[in-house]
Amino acid sequence: MAVLPETDECRLIVAGFGGQGIMTLGKLLCTAAMHEGKNVTYMQSYGAEVRGGTANCQIVIGTGTIYSPVVEQADTLVVLSQPSYDRFAPLLRPDGLMLVNASTVVVGPDGAGAARRLVRLPATEIAAEMGDVRVANVIMLGALLRLTQLVGLEACQAAMAQLLGRRRPELLDLNERAMARGRELAADAQS
Repeated sequence: MAVLPETDECRLIVAGFGGQGIMTLGKLLCTAAMHEGKNVTYMQSYGAEVRGGTANCQIVIGTGTIYSPVVEQADTLVVLSQPSYDRFAPLLRPDGLMLVNASTVVVGPDGAGAARRLVRLPATEIAAEMGDVRVANVIMLGALLRLTQLVGLEACQAAMAQLLGRRRPELLDLNERAMARGRELAADAQS
């Protein structure tokens, strides 16, 4: 999927365990899209357990009117846990993009049949090498940006400064490096 045409929209599901930064990833993406003047809807859902339970957000980004925030069929699926893969993989369009954290998700030989593009990244392992497994979500975000071009890098950096810089400014540099690393991994996956 490339940059959105004038009247198009992209429907995404981002899913994983509570505590993996699923909602943060979704909010960063939505805020970046709004910085670029795009229309956005965002719906989040937690399992009863919150941390360690399931967590997902449904995102629609478009240039025209968005008539429903519900993602019944996703153009793009970003998955950070096996239960989320099992639950949401059937909702991916036949020509969609599936981006999985290979550190935590095993996709069987026919399990990604629906995905036109399947990209596996060891985000948790890379995040651990960077010194903090909590940035695996931002690694996935960087890869998503590179693979889809839904929003520009500058808009995403502005969103990170806005959302993360106020709460934990000391982590902003690490998150920016994680996003850059995700973009590098996605570039390698494309070649």
